[in-house]
Amino acid sequence: MLCKGEDADLDTEEKPAAKAKPNDILDSVSIAAFDLDGRIFRTLWHSLTRTPDVALAGAKGDFSRYLSPIRVFVALFSFQFVVASLFGTPLAGSLDQLTVSLEPEAVEAWLATGRSATGEIPTAAEVNQTIESWGAMLLWPITIVTALPYLLLLKLYRPGVPLWGHVQFFLTATNASFVVMIATIPLLLLGLGWFSLGIGFAMIVYYFCTGRIIVRFYSHSAGGAALRLLGLFLIMPVTLLMTGIGQILGTSLTLDMNYDLSLVQLYAPDLE
Repeated sequence: MLCKGEDADLDTEEKPAAKAKPNDILDSVSIAAFDLDGRIFRTLWHSLTRTPDVALAGAKGDFSRYLSPIRVFVALFSFQFVVASLFGTPLAGSLDQLTVSLEPEAVEAWLATGRSATGEIPTAAEVNQTIESWGAMLLWPITIVTALPYLLLLKLYRPGVPLWGHVQFFLTATNASFVVMIATIPLLLLGLGWFSLGIGFAMIVYYFCTGRIIVRFYSHSAGGAALRLLGLFLIMPVTLLMTGIGQILGTSLTLDMNYDLSLVQLYAPDLE
């Protein structure tokens, strides 16, 4: 539960640092070279081990010890694509994933119905690259939209806290699970089953960190905290469905705009 002083400071926004004086140049360089790195690792580690403290600092706009949860989220969101590319794992979908259950002849026949910008029949590699590129860009709006149910529920739990504070609370727990999820990407080398276990563990970390935030800021009792955490857990299928629909619509739009290809024709040619 927020104490009185903490509650009053939640609407504080991050303010720009004061302009450095000439005689502070060495100190500024030292801070840029060492303290920033220290804050990065401290923020990541404490997001896992001291989640409420990082969340509260973000809600207050106090970034003396920790980086903003938003900045950390953006960095981790981008970094996951770097790690995934190293292990050849597209995170935004690919033609190979779309056609894994289809015969190669059916896929070739479907590709023959499309046209690239030059008027030529697109190759599987070309379509694959386009789906991955556009999918990576579309993941941003999809992620924002699918976060709304969580934020609305948190706002319902504690209406007096500004939405900015709820965003910081949500992102802090998300960042903690992101760290674990990125670390599990190499498990794909051992097989999809191992990777699935890693993703499951990342979800456990998310709800554990969220539970700590619920206990600290949203509930006066253990029973109330359990019910609030259960509410967040129950909307997970909704957000997963929203994510799936968003990715399907994004892929369909990408294929239509770039190659005049239809997903309906791919899966149900008789309906086209």
